[in-house]
Amino acid sequence: MPEIKLNNSKLVAPCGLYCGECLGFQDGRCGGCLLRKGLCLKYSKICKIYDCCINDRKFRFCNECSNFPCKNFKFFIDEDNWIFFVVKNLERIKKIGIQKFLNEEVKRVEGLIDCAKEKGIKHCSECKDWPCEKLKRPSLVPA
Repeated sequence: MPEIKLNNSKLVAPCGLYCGECLGFQDGRCGGCLLRKGLCLKYSKICKIYDCCINDRKFRFCNECSNFPCKNFKFFIDEDNWIFFVVKNLERIKKIGIQKFLNEEVKRVEGLIDCAKEKGIKHCSECKDWPCEKLKRPSLVPA
């Protein structure tokens, strides 16, 4: 596995996802949303959230917008209400700042990586014990 540099604020996408958790980042296939300018590994179209936030409105995070959360967040709504996960991240960033949020995420993801290693798997997405105390929602994989 390539050296992983998790403590980089550019790994926090405009929507609030922390790309350092994703299998695509951890295995070196992807540098994260900002580096790829809103393009995900599996799709050739730019992310609507990225395009709106970064290109159209010139914000760093969606929570800077008076329309937040908007219809573009419907992408995150599923049976587990993921929208609350990304909205919670953006609310946390607004409250404590990007660096403290990033420090929390790095610590959390380092724990996930260590857990996966202990179980002999490369990423949480391969874990048969999910959901667990460390990850109560689906793990991030390239969309």
